[in-house]
Amino acid sequence: MRTPADARLLSGENQTLRMGAPGNCTVHPNGSDPFARNEEVAQIEIMVLSITFVVAVIGNVSVLLAMYNTKKKMSRMHLFIKHLSLADLVVAFFQVLPQLCWEITFRFYGPDFLCRIVKHLQVLGMFASTYMMVMMTLDRYIAICHPLKTLQQPTKRSYIMIISTWMCSLVLSTPHYFIFSLSEIKNGSDVYDCWANFIEPWGGRAYISWITVSIFLVPV
Repeated sequence: MRTPADARLLSGENQTLRMGAPGNCTVHPNGSDPFARNEEVAQIEIMVLSITFVVAVIGNVSVLLAMYNTKKKMSRMHLFIKHLSLADLVVAFFQVLPQLCWEITFRFYGPDFLCRIVKHLQVLGMFASTYMMVMMTLDRYIAICHPLKTLQQPTKRSYIMIISTWMCSLVLSTPHYFIFSLSEIKNGSDVYDCWANFIEPWGGRAYISWITVSIFLVPV
């Protein structure tokens, strides 16, 4: 899911970067509000997020129901698929849905602690879904290359791998609770939004590098 950085506010030693906030900010040459969003783009984003949310919920709930109604004993692969579907539902309800509501309201209307929790949960699901697929791949490697070391039913190792994935995702997403906060978009504007605050000049680059490495490079 997207995490756009579409407006920057520089103040003193800290850099405030708008990330994950809805809409696109458009700078108007006539001197109007530089933080106003592009309504046409916002409508497209709302439509895409709505479709994504519905498809994700229906698809993953269908998988869980199918697994629940099966009469066969749950294999290791079924166990991983179950938790992958749960991770995808976390993405749907705690990343896509809040982002959809945010797109509709434009600004984040909530207290500071809710801003931090939302940003934390948005990334938690993303980490969990990504690393659950990594564990599924590792399990398939073990099953194919070392078939005598494993059984068809879930083993203790399978549960350890799944629990480790959730715990690792929780730890990796925790920094977002401290990075994001309810911040005034411009000094004296009395308008607040849920933005990321980075130490200038390296904070923003370090954050982008960390997300890129942990979500895209390490799993590969």
